[in-house]
Amino acid sequence: MKPKKLGVCIGNEREKTSWQLIEHALEEQSAVTIWRPLRRWPLENARNNTVSLVELKPKTGRYHQLRRHMAWVRECPLLGDKSYDGGGLAKTLRDEGFYLCSNKVTLEHPFYHTQTPAGKKEWDLNKGKITREMESLDGKSHITEEEDGTILIHCEIDLPAKFGKVEVVTPSDKIK
Repeated sequence: MKPKKLGVCIGNEREKTSWQLIEHALEEQSAVTIWRPLRRWPLENARNNTVSLVELKPKTGRYHQLRRHMAWVRECPLLGDKSYDGGGLAKTLRDEGFYLCSNKVTLEHPFYHTQTPAGKKEWDLNKGKITREMESLDGKSHITEEEDGTILIHCEIDLPAKFGKVEVVTPSDKIK
């Protein structure tokens, strides 16, 4: 599974706009997150009066990994995170809830990807039809076959409306 999560962190992540790596053990187990800031904007009561929209990709799956990595390692807790925001002025930003959303995920298809003859046979016979049906559902879901034969499902949802209340963010709103 390859999740993509978007969050709004409290603080100003100015130093880089490219993908960054956090490799910091949690409970004495390896924990790896890659992330990048996408956009910054001013928000009263945030640290430095700034919040940043960040894209997070966990490479391991530890308990509260993304939340703890951003709060403890980057010192940029996610907006509305009551457990890791450190209190203080951050408490005034909790009214709209927690700003972390898994809005895109890719995973191996549980039937077509199996090595069982039935799944592989059905995929081989119907992949064109299956692909068209997936794409016609909502335009944000599709199915692909990798070069190695892996069948992947890709699904994406819009960000919750509350993300737009902080700032309307479009793909063209890159950090300048």
